[in-house]
Amino acid sequence: MHQLDQCPKTFYIVFPLCCLKLPRELQLWDRNFGPGIQSYFTFLRFLLFINFLAVLLATGFIVLPVLIAHDPSWGTACPPGVGTFGLIPLPLGFLEHSYLFYGGYNMKWDNNSLYNVHLAYLLSILGYFLACFIWIFRHFVQWKMQRWDFKQNASAKIFTEWDFCIQSPEAAALKQKNIYNGLKVHEISLWNQNRHMQNQQRTRKQLAQLYLLRLLINGVILLLMVAAFYIIYLQDAASLGVLVQYLPPVAISGVNLFMPFLLHALAQLENYSPSDEVNLTIVRCVLLRLSCLGMFLFFLGHRILCWGSSSAVQCQPCGYNKLYQCWENRIGQEMYKMTIFNFLTTLASSFLISPLRRLLVRYSSSAVARWLGKEEFLVPHNVLDIVTIQTVIWTGIFFCPLLPLVGCASIFLAFYIKKYTLFRNCQPSTRLFRASRSKFLFQIMLLLGLFLACTPLSFSYFSSRASPSHACGLFANYAVPWHAVSTAVSVLPASVQLILDYATSSVFCFSLLMLLSLILTVIIAQAQENRRVIERLKKQRELVSSPAALDAR
Repeated sequence: MHQLDQCPKTFYIVFPLCCLKLPRELQLWDRNFGPGIQSYFTFLRFLLFINFLAVLLATGFIVLPVLIAHDPSWGTACPPGVGTFGLIPLPLGFLEHSYLFYGGYNMKWDNNSLYNVHLAYLLSILGYFLACFIWIFRHFVQWKMQRWDFKQNASAKIFTEWDFCIQSPEAAALKQKNIYNGLKVHEISLWNQNRHMQNQQRTRKQLAQLYLLRLLINGVILLLMVAAFYIIYLQDAASLGVLVQYLPPVAISGVNLFMPFLLHALAQLENYSPSDEVNLTIVRCVLLRLSCLGMFLFFLGHRILCWGSSSAVQCQPCGYNKLYQCWENRIGQEMYKMTIFNFLTTLASSFLISPLRRLLVRYSSSAVARWLGKEEFLVPHNVLDIVTIQTVIWTGIFFCPLLPLVGCASIFLAFYIKKYTLFRNCQPSTRLFRASRSKFLFQIMLLLGLFLACTPLSFSYFSSRASPSHACGLFANYAVPWHAVSTAVSVLPASVQLILDYATSSVFCFSLLMLLSLILTVIIAQAQENRRVIERLKKQRELVSSPAALDAR
C-alpha cells in the first residue's frame, strides 16, 4: 500500500498538488467504511500522477518547441469553418484551433533544423504508453508478491487483534470497527464455503433449471448490450448537426450510468455466491464500457475514415470523408467531450442522484425506499467510472495531446467529490473487499483500458487506412505518420542507420526473444523453488509449535 502512495521527492517540488499527501484520516476512512477505501483514493492519486506525466511530456517535447519555433507564415493549422463547433456546451470553439488538439500543430520539418517535432510527437506518446504499461505491470507484480503474506484465521483475529494499550474511547471505537470489518470479510469467506457445499448437493433437475435461468439472463444481457450499441450508433449518425453533436457522449454516459444497475439486478437472479455475483457484475460492466467505447470508435472510423465505403463520392478525393478536412481534430473533440461528460456523470451522480436517494430513504417509508436502502460506497463500481475516464484519455492522446490536462482536473475534483459522497450519502458496504484484492482489480481494469487504447493508436501510427489529414497537423505530408521516423533516420550517418536496421531486423528480434525466454524460465523456476522452500518452512514451524513438540521440551 505504501509503495503506491510514495512519489519521487523531485515530484513534490515540480507539482506539489499531484503528490499532495493524502489526509491523515484516510486510515480512519478505511476503518469506518471497510478495506478498499484507502486503496481507491490512493488509486485516484496514482492516475493523477500518470496524467500529469503525460502533460509534462506533451508540454516539454511538443508544445514548447512549437511555441519557440513558431512562424506566422505557417498560418492556421485547420482551415476556418471546416468542422468547427463548440467543445463544451459553451461558445468555446476557439479551442479547436489551439494546441489542445492535433490540428493546432502545423510545422514543416527541415533537414537543417536541430529539433524534429514530428519525431518528438510520435516517440513521446509511445514512451508515455510504455511507461504506463511498465508502471501498471510493476504494481501488478508487487500485488502478486504480497498476496503470499500471512493471513490470520477468524479465531486468531478475535483473540489477538485487540490493542490493550488503547486508552481513549474514540480510538477504541475505531479499533472495534476495524475488527468488525475484518470479521465481515472472514464471514463472507465462510459463507462462500458453506454455499459451495450446498451447491454440491443439488440434483440434476435443480442444476438444469439453474443453468437454463443463467442462459436466459445472459441472453437478456446480450440483447441489452446490442441495444446499447444501436443507441450509440443512432446518436453517432445523428451527430452531424451542431445542436445534436453532444448526443454520442451523452448516450455513452447514460449507458454507463444506468446499465450497471440492470446488470447488478440480473446477477442477483442467477443464484451466485456474493463474491461471484460481484465479480461477474464487474466483468460485465468492464466489457460493457470498453465495448461501448470500441464500438463508438468503430462508428467514427466508418463515418470519418470511410471504412467499408471507400468508393463513396465524399471519400474519393482524400481517402477519408471530405466533410472532415481535419479528421484528427474531430476524433480528438469526441474524446474531449466524452471526458467532460464522464466527469459530469460523476458530478450528477454525487450531487443529484445520491442526495435524492438519501432523502428518499430518510423521509419515506415506502416499499421503493426500503428496497433502495441507503447507498453503499462500492469500490469496484467507483473504480469503473475513473478507469473509463482514463481509457478515454489514453485513446484520445494522439488526437488531443493535452487531454491528460483535462484528465488531471477531472481526477483531482473527483477525489474530493467522492470524499463528499462517502461521508455525506453512503454507509459502509455490506460486501467488503480485501485491500490486496482491490489493488489487483484496479490494475486489471487499467491494463484492459490500456490495451483498448493501443488499438486506435496503432491504427493512427501505422495503418494506411487512417491516412493523415492533408489540411492540418504535423503529418499532412506523410502517407502514414510513422514515415516521419523513416525520414528522420534517413539523414543519420550510415553507421547509425546500419545499427538501427540490425536492431529492427527479424534476426535480432528473434535472438532477443530467445534470450528473454531463457531469463524468464530461470526466474520462474527460481520463484517456484522459493515457494516450495516457504511451504516446507511453514510446515516445519507448525511442527515445532505443535503441543507434542512443546511437551517434549
